[in-house]
Amino acid sequence: MTQTSTLTSMSQGSVARLLFRFSAPATLGLVANAFYNIVDRLFIGRFTGADGLGAVGLTFPLTVFVIAVGSLVGVGAASQMSRLLGEGRRRDAETVLGNAAAVMTLFAALFTAAGLFCLDGLVKAFGASPHLAPQTRIYTEILFWGMPFNLLGFSLNYLIRAEGHPRYAMWTLCVGAGMNVFLDWLFIARMRMGIAGAALGTSLAQIASFVWVALFYLKGAGSLRISAASLKPNGDIVREMLLVGASPFLMELFYTVSMMLFNNVVNDLGGDLAISAVGIFFCLDNLIYLPVFGVGEGLQPIVGYNYGAQRSDRVKRTILCALAVSSVYFAISFIGAESLTRAMVTLFAADDEALIRLTVRAMRIGYLGMPFAAAGIVASNAFLAVGRSGVSLFLNFCRQGFLFLPALLVLPQLMGLDGAWSCFIVVDVGGGLIGAILLWYFWESFNGGDRDLLGTQLEIAFNK
Repeated sequence: MTQTSTLTSMSQGSVARLLFRFSAPATLGLVANAFYNIVDRLFIGRFTGADGLGAVGLTFPLTVFVIAVGSLVGVGAASQMSRLLGEGRRRDAETVLGNAAAVMTLFAALFTAAGLFCLDGLVKAFGASPHLAPQTRIYTEILFWGMPFNLLGFSLNYLIRAEGHPRYAMWTLCVGAGMNVFLDWLFIARMRMGIAGAALGTSLAQIASFVWVALFYLKGAGSLRISAASLKPNGDIVREMLLVGASPFLMELFYTVSMMLFNNVVNDLGGDLAISAVGIFFCLDNLIYLPVFGVGEGLQPIVGYNYGAQRSDRVKRTILCALAVSSVYFAISFIGAESLTRAMVTLFAADDEALIRLTVRAMRIGYLGMPFAAAGIVASNAFLAVGRSGVSLFLNFCRQGFLFLPALLVLPQLMGLDGAWSCFIVVDVGGGLIGAILLWYFWESFNGGDRDLLGTQLEIAFNK
């Protein structure tokens, strides 16, 4: 399919087929990317035991923060590009591409330098006990050396998808995931390098993904080009990019802080064993929820393009289709996760019965709100796609600020570890309800002919 026909297809034909075309590669790519964490934990659990699982699990907030920084530029620039391409403004879209590459390069350098400088403080903030701190530090330090490549590859991959190449974007993540599986086997199973081998394998795999992304632009595989002129910072473009990207950035930042606090609470309540259970819990939680995040990523270029092209009917149909698919998936996944919990956990901790029992209980409690989560996730991505970063930010702040943190302060005091796992029920149910309400206002804004009605009613300063 040519680039012209790819863009034209966004405003024609079946919305369901188009959503599948963009969501399937996004989902497969995200699942492949999740294998970085899953494979590390599988090999570490088998070859180093519960302490290794706990050390790697403590670094999960770092993984989330990398996503936050990458999304700040990647999601914001992708939203701009989709709308500009929908309006036929190709040259402006190229300027967005070049500015995104320049800004992300700067952020990657600053983030890596700051992380290496503050390494010991980070390990302590993660909630590592004196027993787990040395292994956590080794794993974190090696990850930081590969961080610039990880950030650049992650953020620019959003732009490949926004340009209409979801399959190439999927393969970016598959290349890295495949490399990570091989390197973990080599470094951990064969060479017995333990935690250091897991981190080294992950970093090298992320470099491979970056090379794949770089080849897309070096070969001219898309219709947009990075030129010296496009790299020159444009204040208006960078400002809008960061404003739109601020929503997913702050969402992930809230999540990072929440997870660091969560680790500390769980460590106080259950010690190193509970921290190891958290590592497995988040690994599987990430895998189960990713398909719906893939649907959210898949709808963004479709909704953004049709919003720019004034096709409100297709905007609505795309969002409704995404809601239906996500809700059905979550209902099926809830049944499967509750039924097969022990089998999934045993993959990581076959010989540690205490760890298995604790993790199984965590999952069976924590997933009770899963069937209600779809509306919150779909709504957040839909508002990003149309440039309503303030609304998306409001929704995500509600999830982490108004729902999760108060629950984390209260429920563990009342219910112990069960209360900690119950915090996720509050987030899924409450976030889904708020998302549904915001989408209803979005429909009303279209029906009334005022595309800014929602932002006006919520009085959010970040809306354009």
